[in-house]
Amino acid sequence: MIFRGVVEMKLSENEIQKILKESLPNWNYDGKYMVRDINTKNFKETMIIINLIAGISEAHFHHPDVEFGYKKIKVKLITHSENAITQKDLDLAKDIEKFLSMFQEKGG
Repeated sequence: MIFRGVVEMKLSENEIQKILKESLPNWNYDGKYMVRDINTKNFKETMIIINLIAGISEAHFHHPDVEFGYKKIKVKLITHSENAITQKDLDLAKDIEKFLSMFQEKGG
């Protein structure tokens, strides 16, 4: 369970890189954020995915920065209160990946 106001443990760059390589290969670490680039079929699909990511984020009480264009989305995760990557970011990224896998399996 995730509780608001709980101080999260900051992960080291080595820990982040190892976890991304082993568990979240579609994500990158840019030195500040965990980043996931998503290509979409069209603007409608872009907006559907963004709205579903918003719902997942609300369930986690943790919100990414999202940039988007016609057929692309960039999701950037950081625990703003810690100004670092924490377990909250990893948990949210894993759930976003589960959703994206199901979405792509169903043909978007």
